[in-house]
Amino acid sequence: MNDKRAFSLFMGYGDGFTFPFYQTVALEAEKLGFETIWTQDNITGHAPLPRDIEILDTWSFLSAIAATTSKIRVGSMATPVIRRSAPLLAKAIASIDMMSNGRVNVGLGTGDDVHQYEMIGQRFPDSIIERRQILKETIDVMKAMWNEELANYKGDHFQLKDAILSPKPIQKPNPPIYIACNTSKRLMPRIAAQQADALAIMWGHDETVIRVISAFQEEWEAAGRSSDDFRALRSAFIVICDHDDEMKAKQEAKEITVNFHWDGHRQTASQAIVPIGSDPDLYLFGTPEKIANELQERVFDLGFNELMCSFVAGKNIEIDTGGFNGWPGHWLGGMRIFAEQIMPLLKN
Repeated sequence: MNDKRAFSLFMGYGDGFTFPFYQTVALEAEKLGFETIWTQDNITGHAPLPRDIEILDTWSFLSAIAATTSKIRVGSMATPVIRRSAPLLAKAIASIDMMSNGRVNVGLGTGDDVHQYEMIGQRFPDSIIERRQILKETIDVMKAMWNEELANYKGDHFQLKDAILSPKPIQKPNPPIYIACNTSKRLMPRIAAQQADALAIMWGHDETVIRVISAFQEEWEAAGRSSDDFRALRSAFIVICDHDDEMKAKQEAKEITVNFHWDGHRQTASQAIVPIGSDPDLYLFGTPEKIANELQERVFDLGFNELMCSFVAGKNIEIDTGGFNGWPGHWLGGMRIFAEQIMPLLKN
């Protein structure tokens, strides 16, 4: 499979994560060689985070970040297809792709956290089968509108009749589509291999992740896709510190991040069983050398070729916070250390 490695950012959010901060991160990330800036697509804090945490609208935010930068890619990780109308989502993505000169990635998922739908009177399909069908139809609808002058489509959830989308995306045949999943054994990897361009895994339980990435590799080959085009992304939450005491590292991170929950994670709409002790993300801590070694073993050696990171620089780590306080400053400092000391150890 394609072993060209890519390093990307997952933007934090909450107290102090202002738009000027995001602009600072984006411009510096571009200089440091990160490939993509990813952001969540929620409308309130995702359980178990506080509901009233400040969150910018994802596609408005990505539009502004794309306008701020000139090279780095931007993407959603991940847009729930049950929240946004497929034709209108296709229009928004095409517009940003045109304005950014072809720098948009599209992360899609089936949706979770029922509260975010109920609070605005939007139906949340209880059946994962229905949500997956909406996902598949969303991809079909967007591709039709991106590539056909007059798009026609008749599905169970979407219908198009001589639908016009202009301007079209710059990227051909479409902006890269990543299917985000956590514990799906086969069906989501199959959708990613057959209809999309990449798979993204958000949780850190290695036994589950190994099954999912293996299924994706098998489905990719079965679909006749080129190994040169293979893309598989894993996320990591990285705490950079000067020791190897896990409890101490978690306590430092908790004090810095304030709102980040370290005591377990629940997926509010998943039918999969999440093992006790699963990481909210792939949680790594320690010195740059230790982190690099673990990323090699738990990301690239498992078959992934893309890494998406969020950061905390510990209290005793000397960093340049860029004048930002709290977690934003420690996030920015962690990003700089990662780019300068960890990324070079991982580039092949």
